[in-house]
Amino acid sequence: MIIVSSGVLLSLAFLYTKMQLARSYLYMIVAAVSFIGLGFSISGIHVLRQHSIHSDLFQEESMLHLRIKKSLKPNPYTHNYIAEVIPQNPNISSFSILLTEFHGDSLLPHLRVNDKVFLPKKIELVNAPKIPYQFNYREFLKHQHVFGKINFTRNEIVTIPTTTISWTQASVDLKHQIRDNLYQSGFQSKHIAFIESLTLGKKDLLSKDTYQDFSKAGVLHILAVSGLHVGLILLILLFFFQPISKTRAGKIFSSICIIGILWGYAFLVGFTPSIVRAVTMFSFLSFARISKRDGSSLSLLFLSAVVLLVYNPCFVYQIGFQLSYAAVFSIVTLYPILHKKIAFKYYLPKKAWSVFCITLTAQLGVFPLSLYYFHQVPGLFLISNLLLIPFLLLILGTCIVSIIWSSIAIIPAVFKNVFEIIIEVVLKFLHFIASQNKFIIEKVYFSPNMLVLSLIALLLFIFFVYQKKWTYLWLFSGCLFLMEITYVYETDTLRKQKRFYVFHEHQKSVVGFQRDGQLTLITSDSLRIKNYEGLQTQQHLKNLQIKNQKKNYYAVFGGSLFIIDSMGVYNVPEIAPIQYLMLVNSPKVNLEKVINVLQPQQIIADGSNYYTYIKRWRKTALKNKIPFHHTGKKGTFVMDY
Repeated sequence: MIIVSSGVLLSLAFLYTKMQLARSYLYMIVAAVSFIGLGFSISGIHVLRQHSIHSDLFQEESMLHLRIKKSLKPNPYTHNYIAEVIPQNPNISSFSILLTEFHGDSLLPHLRVNDKVFLPKKIELVNAPKIPYQFNYREFLKHQHVFGKINFTRNEIVTIPTTTISWTQASVDLKHQIRDNLYQSGFQSKHIAFIESLTLGKKDLLSKDTYQDFSKAGVLHILAVSGLHVGLILLILLFFFQPISKTRAGKIFSSICIIGILWGYAFLVGFTPSIVRAVTMFSFLSFARISKRDGSSLSLLFLSAVVLLVYNPCFVYQIGFQLSYAAVFSIVTLYPILHKKIAFKYYLPKKAWSVFCITLTAQLGVFPLSLYYFHQVPGLFLISNLLLIPFLLLILGTCIVSIIWSSIAIIPAVFKNVFEIIIEVVLKFLHFIASQNKFIIEKVYFSPNMLVLSLIALLLFIFFVYQKKWTYLWLFSGCLFLMEITYVYETDTLRKQKRFYVFHEHQKSVVGFQRDGQLTLITSDSLRIKNYEGLQTQQHLKNLQIKNQKKNYYAVFGGSLFIIDSMGVYNVPEIAPIQYLMLVNSPKVNLEKVINVLQPQQIIADGSNYYTYIKRWRKTALKNKIPFHHTGKKGTFVMDY
């Protein structure tokens, strides 16, 4: 339906434009919306089709033939891979799963890309989030065409090492060699982590505290090797190739060299989605700049997006893809207008103004998406970007020189100390900015409706800047006003909402009551509040309380909840039949008799119970035709009242 509607709207808008014999911004808007709708629809259909094709392979254990496609970031307990499953049935196409190896013998080498693995296992679904609004890793992998998972130890598999070298593995080996060279030159681990993160996108050595400092300072994009890094490298290359770019032949040669070097850098990083889209985008933009067709930069930007989405439609779901193109789109459209507003005579003020304009326009483009995905506003992000980005060329250059120099010979102690001082100054500056907690606005409520309205408002503002028509300004103001109305209506609705939760926590029992914009968690154990921050933000909960006084009976939601735990002492009220029966802490009860006495309408078992008990209770509930909800399988039980 979406595909047909998009096609009809696009055709009507195109005919209208032809009848007017002029450029129509209506056509631009309809075209953008139509192609976005088509992209989401086609990618969604593709993911659904792939999942349905391979769902039969999830039913039983079999000898699986796998090929390692990609090595993911390890953690202290596991090493993860993306592996291609090669079905024995030639009529079924191959597909990818997540392989998780639990660490055993630390002396065994990790699996390499293109290694073949034989494993007698059953493919399982990736775990869905057990608490509402946690990160959904299953959906994230599904949009990368990864449809299942297997956990294993090394002694369970038969490995056939690869005899060929893939581009991916060659990139991994090269990055390992770079790390070894930096260690041999005497760099400390935290400085190597900074160099690798900034230049190679390799963050496994980066400490959690350092990562948080980048995030709270509003400069996390510096660690994501993407458009900013490629743009800086492009500027350096344009500077070096400028002497030979004055003739037509020299311009063609330099453009080929520049694009080749950019793709060489993409190889070094490992052809990650962020670097591929950045190099693709800047390859088109560099061609526009070199051929003196800057007016077509916006068209080439859209063309690069189309090329990437044709290659992989699921790129449209990636946050990095959306943020990258939103930032560049905002810079291309708004930077020239803003930069012309003030003209400086001297070099330093002129460059400072340019950096300010680029930073401001980029942040304006990504601001709606950042609010929607991250729900926070680093109050000092503009200051940190203005102070850091002008020196980023020096910092990035220092890191690149360190890598190249250490690959040729051991860096002398004097120069190594200078490099480390530069890195240390950056880290201390970011820590100082990040420690100013009063300037960080967190847990900002921003709904999908508000995101759509804010993006429409941004487009209308850009149209007003170029067209100077008051109609666009009035529509822009109307969108902002409608956003305020939407915010007031949605937050008021959430404040009036009353909900009862049975959360899933491993070996713990947690229930929650939401009312009057407040969530009360009742448990006898300690909790990680971070697990509930997503729920607190999305439900616009101002307060979150924890209480330890758990009762075995609650009269709520027009019915009643009765809790049976391992204590064996209960106060059964003599009122209407129990609506919900909750089993916690593995009580030794005869569920058949309990059902006969209490007549529950639904049975709930949380994460505090033994799995063998849960299996027995599920059979009993099925026998008595009573719905059974296990939070470990179905996630948090939610009931509005």
